[in-house]
Order: sequence, then C-alpha cells, then structure tokens
Amino acid sequence: MKYSNVFLCLIALVFFQCNSPQTYEDQKKPEINRFEIELVAENLNQPMSMDILDDGRILIVEKDGAVKVFDPNTFLVNTIAQIPVNKRFNQPFTTSGMKYDADDGMHGVVMDPDFDNNKFVYMYYSPESEIAKSLVVRYKWEGNSLDLESEKILLEWPTQRERCCHWGGGMVFDKKGNLLIAIGDNSGFNINAEDGDSRRTSGNTNDLRGSILRIKPQPDGTYSIPEGNLFPKGMEKTRPEIYIMGVRNPWRLSLDSQTGWLYWGEVGPSTDEFNRAREAGNFGWPYFIANNQKNTAIKTEYDTLKIVNNSQYNTGLVELPSNPVPSIAWYDRNPAEAFPIPGSGSLSAVGGPFYRKADFKGAERPYPAYYDGKWFVTDYVRGWIMAIEVDEDGNYKSMEEFMSEGTFTGVNDMDFAPNGDMYVLQYGHDSYASYAKDAKLYRIKYNNGNRKPKAIASSDKTAGSVPMKGRLLTEGTIDYDNNISDYKWVLTAENGESIVYKEQNPVVNIEVPGVYQAILTVTDSDGATDTDTIKLVAGNDPPEVLFEFPESNSSFYFPGDQVQYSVNISDEEDMEIDNSQVSVWADYLPEGFDLQVFMDTLKNSPLYLSANAILGQQLVKQNNCFQCHNLDQKAVGPSFNEIANHYRGTDGVYDQLSKKIIGGTKGTWGQTEMPANPSVSLNEAKAIVDFILNSTLKPGDKSSLPISGSLKVPEDTNAGYLVLKASYKDKGFEKITSIETVEIVGLKNPRVYTADFDTLSNMRLYTPHFKQPNNLIPNDKKSFIGLKNIDLNGICTLGLDIIDFPKVKDSFWKISIRIDSSDGEIIGTSMLSELTVADDGFITLPIKLTSVKKNLFIVFENSKYEKGVDEFEIRSIKFIK
Repeated sequence: MKYSNVFLCLIALVFFQCNSPQTYEDQKKPEINRFEIELVAENLNQPMSMDILDDGRILIVEKDGAVKVFDPNTFLVNTIAQIPVNKRFNQPFTTSGMKYDADDGMHGVVMDPDFDNNKFVYMYYSPESEIAKSLVVRYKWEGNSLDLESEKILLEWPTQRERCCHWGGGMVFDKKGNLLIAIGDNSGFNINAEDGDSRRTSGNTNDLRGSILRIKPQPDGTYSIPEGNLFPKGMEKTRPEIYIMGVRNPWRLSLDSQTGWLYWGEVGPSTDEFNRAREAGNFGWPYFIANNQKNTAIKTEYDTLKIVNNSQYNTGLVELPSNPVPSIAWYDRNPAEAFPIPGSGSLSAVGGPFYRKADFKGAERPYPAYYDGKWFVTDYVRGWIMAIEVDEDGNYKSMEEFMSEGTFTGVNDMDFAPNGDMYVLQYGHDSYASYAKDAKLYRIKYNNGNRKPKAIASSDKTAGSVPMKGRLLTEGTIDYDNNISDYKWVLTAENGESIVYKEQNPVVNIEVPGVYQAILTVTDSDGATDTDTIKLVAGNDPPEVLFEFPESNSSFYFPGDQVQYSVNISDEEDMEIDNSQVSVWADYLPEGFDLQVFMDTLKNSPLYLSANAILGQQLVKQNNCFQCHNLDQKAVGPSFNEIANHYRGTDGVYDQLSKKIIGGTKGTWGQTEMPANPSVSLNEAKAIVDFILNSTLKPGDKSSLPISGSLKVPEDTNAGYLVLKASYKDKGFEKITSIETVEIVGLKNPRVYTADFDTLSNMRLYTPHFKQPNNLIPNDKKSFIGLKNIDLNGICTLGLDIIDFPKVKDSFWKISIRIDSSDGEIIGTSMLSELTVADDGFITLPIKLTSVKKNLFIVFENSKYEKGVDEFEIRSIKFIK
C-alpha cells in the first residue's frame, strides 16, 4: 500500500507539472541579464507623467503643458497639444534655489477606459491664471491633435502659490470606471505658517488637497460620487470626493487588478512611505508618518483613537476619522533597518505599477510569473527599482532589488505596456531645467529565450617583430545561457590567405611580416552567433612611450606649482629616435568630466585642439551635429570651417554662437532653420564653439611642447585633471608600416571626493541631496577609505573635509594614515579631538614624508562606537605639499 501511495503521488506530480500554466522556470527568480534596458526617447522637457494606449503608443505630459506621443514603432515623439499652465510662484522661494520656479504646472494624465470609442483624455494641472487653482479636465484626442475646444472641467479647487510644494499627480481608473486622483498637500515646511500648515489640507475633511479622490466621470463632462468614499454625500464640512485623506505628496497610483486595492508611493518630511488602501481611510498625515509614528512638528497631544484638528485654518471636521492606516513599508535618510531598501541620505518615494501576469495574456514578452502579485516601486533620488511582495491581505511580505541603486536618474513614472515591456519615464535630477540631459524614456524588455552571445576578441600580443608568437584570447566573451558550442578564429593575411583555428584560445606563430586580421566567431547551441575582429601587425615592434616626473609628484598637480616632466621613448627597430615624430600636449580637463571618456577622444585629437575644444568635439558627435554640418564642406547647413572664418575675431563670439546653438536660428545662412538644442548647457555650447572656431587649424599651426620641460600651474586652477599626452610614430620596418604609440596620463586635483576612492570598508554612503556629491560615514569600530598607487612625494599633510566637525570634535574617534594596507605602517595619526580646522575648512593631519608610490588608507577607529552616536560625514580629502 505504501508503494501504491508513492506511485499515485508521482502520477499527480507529473500531472500538475504538465498542466500547470506556470512552469517552475517561469516562477523562479529570473537572472537580471534577461532584462534589457533600452533608451527609446530623449530630448524631453520636464516629463511628468504618462499613460500607455492599447496599441503601445505612450501619451506623455510635460510640466510646461506640452502633450506628446511616443510611437514605439517609429521611435518618434510628436507634440499634439500645448496647454497653458502656471509656471511661477508668487514668492522668491523654491527647493531648487531658483527664484520663482514653481512645482505648479502639468501634473498627471490618464486615458478613459473606453478611449478606443470616446477618445477621452483626463489631465490634472494648474492653469495659467491670476487665480491660484488646480483643475481636472477632460479633452478629446482625435487624429494628431488634442481638441482643446472640447475641454470639460470636472474638478476645480483653490491652491496657494506662495511657497512650494506637493501637487501629487497620479491618476488611474479602476474596473468600475471610477477615476482616482492623487493630490498633494500644497504646503511648505513650516506648520506654524498658513501656507505650511498641512492640517488645513491633508488634515481637513473639507479640502481636496492632501487626498486621493475617487469620482465617476459621466459622458456629459460631470461626475458622480461612487459608493464607499470616506464621507457620504451631503455630510457637513466634508468633501464626498475624498477616498483617502491624510496624505502628503502621493505620486504614482497603481491598482491590483485582482483585488482592486490601491497602492502608491508617498514623499514624507524625512520618512517616505509605500502605502496600500483596501478601502477608504485616513492615512494620518500630518499627524502620523510611517507605521503611525507621531509627527514631532505638531506639539498638541493626540492619539490614533482621537485626532483633533485644532488648526485655525481648518474648515472641516474638528475630530478626524480615527485609527489612521499605517504604511506597509517606510524608510528615512538613514540606512533602512526594517526593510531592505538601498541607500541613505536624500529620498523621494515614487511608487510604480502592480504586476499581474493574467493581465498580459497573449503579450509578446510578459514578465515571468515570479513577479505575479508584486509591486514595482522606485525612488526619484536613489534611482533603484524594488519589487515588493504582499500577502493575501495586501500587507508587506518581502522586498528585493529589481534594478540596483543608481540605475536611473530622477524617475517620475513607470508602467507596463500591453506587450509586457516596462516603460520608465525619467524627469532627471535637474529641477526645473528645460530639456535636461536625463529627461528620457526607457523601456525594460524581458527575454525568456536564448540570449545571443557577445564575442570579445583580444590577444596577448598585437604587434611585434617576426617570428611573432602570441595567443588569441576570448577573455570577456559572454553567453548568459552558457551554451556556446563553437569558437572559430580566422587569421587572414593581406594577400587573402587564411588559417582557421577551432580552439578557444589558440597560439599563433606569424613568420611572414604583414598586417593580419584575426576574426573571432562564437556560436551557441541555438545557432545564435556574434563576431569580433582585431588587427595584428607582424614585423615591427611598437615604440614605448613613458612619462616621468622628476622632482614632481606623479599623481597630483598643485596650484601655483611647477610640474617637471620628461618623455622617454624607445623603439626596437629605430636605432635613433626621430624627434620630429614626437608630439607632446598638455591641458586642464574641467571638473565633472570623465577622464577615460576624454582620453578616448584625445588619443586621436590633433595638437591644436584645447581640452575644451576636444570636449566640444565630443558634444558635436553626441548631439548629431554632423547630420547637418560637415567639417569643410557645406551640407544642410554651413561647414564648420565657413562658420569659423565668418565669426573669428567677432566680439562676444562665444556668447553669440552659444545662444544660437541652444536656441536655434534661421536666416543666418539662407532659409535653412537650425533647430534648438535646449538640453545643451551654456558651458557645453561654448565648448562646441571652441571646437568650431578651431576647425580651420591644421597640423603645424600649434607646435608641440618640448620632450622635457616644466609646466606652470596657475594659482586659480581647480580642474579635475592636468592631462598630458605624448606620442611617437616610428619609422616602420622594411615593408611594415609605421606604428604610433600614444601615452596619456592625468594628474589629479589634490582634492579627492568620496566618489573617487578606490576602496572602502564599513563606510556608509550618504546622499545629502541628489544634486550634491555623496559623503561617507564611518559605520563600525574600524572603518577605512583608500586610494591605490598614490605618489606621496612632497606631500606632508592630509586635509580631511569633515561635515559639522565641531559636533564630533570631542568624540573618541582616532584617525590613522597608513600605507600598503589598512593595518600597514602608520605615517600619521591623531585623535579627532586634537585636530583643528584650517582656513580652507579642512582638518589637517601631518604625515611622514614618503618618496614612493603606495596604496594609502585612511583608517577611522572608535572603540566606543555606537550606531547613530558621534557620526560624521567625510566629503573629500586633500593632499597638501
């Protein structure tokens, strides 16, 4: 009998496995490399919200009132309307630092559930008017434009424009055709001031602000009140439209299609929330945050069973609905402890879509069942996407990272398209900036099938004298399915003769001088292939070029100092170095530009271009300027040479041309219109002008620096790097062409920010604000930061940039400067209490002079360490001679 039961169980297991609509593969967590992030649209202007049509097109609204449509088939973005919206505050105060920039404007958009038939689109915005107010308006969209004459105002309510912030903006329809609208508390941060007292909005039963509304739009442009809202129609001192009250700044709304429950992200005063509502309710703000923790800004006594709104600005009920609903997840500026939320410092919870796989039957590439019943959420500042799993009651169960911290920059909205792709709308971190660089639309596609391999060809020797023996390498070749079935190399000579290798990393021995192509082809078991090619030069060893810095530091430049340099060149075949083939260049790379990216362009740039002009050259390529301009021939627009000859010597030419680049122009060179490039900053435009004005120069117009010499560093220099480049082109050998070797080095600014540290341990990342550099906080009894291979020659002092140093000066922290390792030789040490602040704000610590390159470690120790006590932030360090 026992064996019969086992047999029956096995039959049942096979049956359920064969008949289950969701296989084990579909339910297990997918590898992250199955998700492809694709940039599909850019050059957007403060995009705020989006909604996705059944045909896959995406309707996007921008803060300044533009209504745009992205077509995934053509990748084109077209503007279908421009709605006049308010863009300014009345008072000179915003969180951005700009004088009158407003959080007002366009906030949200959603299409009618019966859009295919009625073409109705609903928008929430603050109109351009003398009276401060907000509206929910219905328009009709037909063809290629939104009919602004079809306007039907459903809702209108007064707002304040004296101080920022909080307009909300999320909009969604439920299955019953009810429209839910997220409205922020329209309040500043001082609860004792009228425009900062959110008790007058979020805590006011008679005010629509600080609420999530639920109404039923009617065909004639009016609305009715559905059953189940927080207050019955006709109740004194209440608004029947309110479904959820007591919210601060609710962003994106999402509904679980299976349960009908509502989910949203909410930005708090210093604690942000992810919320769920199964029914109408009070979510506590401004009296409670997170899991019903009291708001310390309110001094009067109250509890969850009796909330009394005694604000002089309250126009609603005095006693508010009790038992406010707590958040299902929350986090603040410190590292999260209750939930596995990445990051610390600045924060801004957005929310995102709730995923049900049943909603994507027949979709081209739905996300796997592993994510069924999970809520995708993001944070505007931190740039991660998390997946929150909830239990059968909608309560928090678990949370895990979907996309890691920093993947995106300033996400405003996320949603799934009918084909299963997730779209991510990025406003960017440049608040109120028109056409900011990071204002983009991405999509994240899931691939549940075979993934194409990626071939990477290399060799341990790409040039040399004959016989040239080396190994061809496939290092870096990737196949995420681990099913590469075939590696093939084809080594082809200039005469067409070739040798085929079936090994993965074959050894080749080239005896005949010449230039060879080595082509790698990788094939997986499903037949997907990829190729990569490298060039091998046999018969000529490349020259060696080396920078040396006698009597100078080889890691850093110092303002006001002299940098002594020399270039040493050797070549196996050239018996004598031809100095006419040596060129040396040096210039300063401004702060904020990536050295490696710059070096890639600098390598092939001529001597006559400055660093700023080379940056301009990069920007010309990035902004597709060559589509309309050639260097020396007229295209759609004039050549860069023509522009340079026309404007060179003109007073104010940099400002004049920069304005044309940014704002566009027409008529200067005929009737052809040059489009605006509003995403280009003024400094970037000037770099482009620098490149254009130097486009007529030719080799020889600027002479090389000497092979050895001295560079005077200006006192006011604060560049990211002093970059030096040297190159030598040898004479070739017999029939083999000459080879040029380029050597580039970058001497760092002596001030090094935390982002540039090479190693760290037990240090916590802290983001003061998304526009500021990250800081580090020692996070244990022993923590350290480090830099690799640093030249300490001539450096006698290390400066520490410690935030709020006086607060921790008398603590038990000890700082040690060590070399080689975090336990290595100490070259400087002190208790924090023994250090003083120099005139430049750095805390200085003397170190022993060391004349060789070392790995440097700054170690923080506190035997009495207690989390949250005597914490301090390190922003940067400075090397001082």
